[in-house]
Amino acid sequence: MKGAGLKDSLNSVAESLRDNNVLARLDGFLILYFGWLLFTFLYPFINESRDVTSYLLRLPFTSRQFVVSTLELAKSILPFYYLMKAVYFIGFSSSIALTVFFVLIYWKDLSSADELMARYFLSYLLCGITYIFFHVHAPHDVYKLDVVSPSATYLTQAEFVLPSLHNTIAAVNVITLWNHREKTWGKVLIALNSLVPFSTIFLAHHWVYDAISGLVLASVIGKATEGHRIELPEILHRVDPARMQAITLAGFALGGSLLLIAIALPKP
Repeated sequence: MKGAGLKDSLNSVAESLRDNNVLARLDGFLILYFGWLLFTFLYPFINESRDVTSYLLRLPFTSRQFVVSTLELAKSILPFYYLMKAVYFIGFSSSIALTVFFVLIYWKDLSSADELMARYFLSYLLCGITYIFFHVHAPHDVYKLDVVSPSATYLTQAEFVLPSLHNTIAAVNVITLWNHREKTWGKVLIALNSLVPFSTIFLAHHWVYDAISGLVLASVIGKATEGHRIELPEILHRVDPARMQAITLAGFALGGSLLLIAIALPKP
């Protein structure tokens, strides 16, 4: 039975990847993600953002004592600490990939995929606009704490903190996946994304207010995009699926190369 179930799942995925409705949306998700990555490359050149970290530090739960004690608490419980690290480093790019895969390709839920795409677009847009005008620095950066951070590469920027795009995307994923909460993989993905805010705070990557603002932003975006649908141009329905597959594979190859460069290339 398990073998048959796996075979059926693989056949279902293969069928989805021959459907232009799925492939066109998958290309859309690729464009959004790598468009954001391009923004992170360009940000240092267009950045006239105002640093408002000093204002944030006047609020409760931003002191060095609070941040360090939270980090030390996590480290004192090793299973919890390693869970938080795993969630954090899975949390952004991988959570997007997993959510898109299951919603669009595995379950072929085009309605939820359309909502998800709109939510990602608004998350990138609103956070990007915010970062252009003002920014704060992460707790580990402010207090010079020894933590592993992707901000050392072009994968992200140290100023991308408030609101937290990481937490916004995680909450958007939960909102979209809620329709699939009865399914096993739906439960797993909801649990993974629900742990992201805790991981960002306990590992000193984000302030409490970053997580809260990300969750609030995701809630507003989720409400605003309920029922959003994408109507594909008629010409896309007439394109040979094999040609659409080739375009999608080329997009993955180009995007994957950019991602590897962003990860591997250290900032000066």
